[in-house]
Amino acid sequence: MSTSAGSKRRRDRISPFLYRRTSFIAYGADPRFSYCLYVPDEIRRICVYVHGTYRDAAFYRDQLTDFAERNQVLLLCPLFPAGLIDPHDVENYKLLRYQEIRFDHILLGMVDEIGQRYAVPCERFMLGGFSGGAQFAHRFAYFYAERLSALSLAAPGRVTLLDETLDWWPGVGDAERLFGRAIDIPALRALPIQLLVGENDDDDITIAKDHPWWAPGANLAGATRRQRLASLHRQYQQIGCDAQLEAVASCGHEWPPLRDATVRFFEVSS
Repeated sequence: MSTSAGSKRRRDRISPFLYRRTSFIAYGADPRFSYCLYVPDEIRRICVYVHGTYRDAAFYRDQLTDFAERNQVLLLCPLFPAGLIDPHDVENYKLLRYQEIRFDHILLGMVDEIGQRYAVPCERFMLGGFSGGAQFAHRFAYFYAERLSALSLAAPGRVTLLDETLDWWPGVGDAERLFGRAIDIPALRALPIQLLVGENDDDDITIAKDHPWWAPGANLAGATRRQRLASLHRQYQQIGCDAQLEAVASCGHEWPPLRDATVRFFEVSS
């Protein structure tokens, strides 16, 4: 069957409102979570882009639609809502697990759901995120690098080093016990990784000892996002990862100036 014939049959089974720029759609296995999509007429692969703390998932979808259309990419932008269990919580998804919720499993389930609905290969997909989304994305990649074809990390505030002398989240000493999966270093080495940060993203984000996120080694990577991303880059290089670090000129902690570099990376790496 030709690609166009397969696409036509798929479209005949799916509402036209679930193509192009969609509304937010409840995740079938757990409707507390949802996602928005950009679905081109022809689909060859999936790209996931994860929002930051403000949860503006549709913004990233809209910023990347031209890339998705040009490259026949189905764009999936999950929404991990704030206030789950604790109404004051805004961090939940960034560490992959929060109380009984496993956000890594939620994302994998969303990808599988979309793969089945649109009959698109989903064994491997591109993954990116900004700020809190990049925190989620690099931690997800530690456990599922074999599922990824490219990883773009834009200005994460708190990074997890591949340091077995520190426990989760500053390091990975107890990560296998917590997640039931070993970190696959060979798969990470085979994964193209982009690390992006604004040249002026120099706010001091040191974590105080009375902060809920504090843990031994919390500030080991540095005091600013630039310092922390540079520490992560050095460590990736030390273990042989294909990682590129880029500081974007005249840019602070904001995503639009990082967009073009993100798109270039996905187009070259995927």
